Amino acid sequence: MTPVLIMLIFRVAEIYQHSIERELIMRYVFFVLAFAALAFAANDGCTDTSVGLNPPSGNDGVAFSVINDWTLANKALGIDVFEGPGFYVLGADNVNDWIQAFDATTGVPAGSLPLSAANGSCFGVAWNNDPDTDTYYTDDWASSNLFYTEDFGVSWTTEPNPAGNNARGMDFDGTDYWTTNGTGGGIWRFLPGTGAENIATPEIPSQPSGLTVFPYGSNLGIAITTYNTHNIYFYQWNGSTLDFMASAACPVSGIDASYGLAYAATNGHMYWSYRTGTAYHIAELTFTITSLERTSWGSIKNSF
Repeated sequence: MTPVLIMLIFRVAEIYQHSIERELIMRYVFFVLAFAALAFAANDGCTDTSVGLNPPSGNDGVAFSVINDWTLANKALGIDVFEGPGFYVLGADNVNDWIQAFDATTGVPAGSLPLSAANGSCFGVAWNNDPDTDTYYTDDWASSNLFYTEDFGVSWTTEPNPAGNNARGMDFDGTDYWTTNGTGGGIWRFLPGTGAENIATPEIPSQPSGLTVFPYGSNLGIAITTYNTHNIYFYQWNGSTLDFMASAACPVSGIDASYGLAYAATNGHMYWSYRTGTAYHIAELTFTITSLERTSWGSIKNSF
């Protein structure tokens, strides 16, 4: 075999090896770009990559039943419920820059509240439970401010957010506001511009997303969901300590992200927002916790 032929064989082998390497590199680049494109398309404030973590079981049992499940045309992040004249689920949509109201009995869109121009990464919304003097608070995963409006979005004012840009789901218990605080950061109980308390939630293994409060005996129940660990975690607050009660799997399988929770005193149901692929949903749920005692919002307010 001539030296020239030997060199040619080695050159062909080298080209073949490089072509395999290029193919592998291109496949890797394609995967990275596809993953990045999916993350960008979701644009939901999630910074957590953990999945499949097992939650603690707690002491009480939790059972869900899905009453309704509505597929939405747009996002509904960090939801809350409006109960006044009318009964609506409120969800943040950072694509259209509004808070969309959905009829809580049909899931049909029923109007929207425009967000501040500076609130372009809105996740959580909390209503002050007073239909006569409406106030709406929102947060933002790209800003450390809370935004609030008292004139249905005509004008907005800001306050520092105790959770900074780690806040996601929010709710109001009639006395205090509550918000999640990012991965491992617990939750905050606060009054805007007045004071705030951070409370640990070590039972939650990944980044929280939605949060709601509800009556639980003479205490306040708090439910929290996470983006990627598809369980809902239940606590009770007695005015000074937060006790973990239970966790239960989200009542729909095959979801990609869990976004929001809201409790309605009108019917005692919970509303949950989530995403499967590119489809956004709100589900209406009944839920049962062992020895759960229903009370009125009035008794919750008067207990503090």
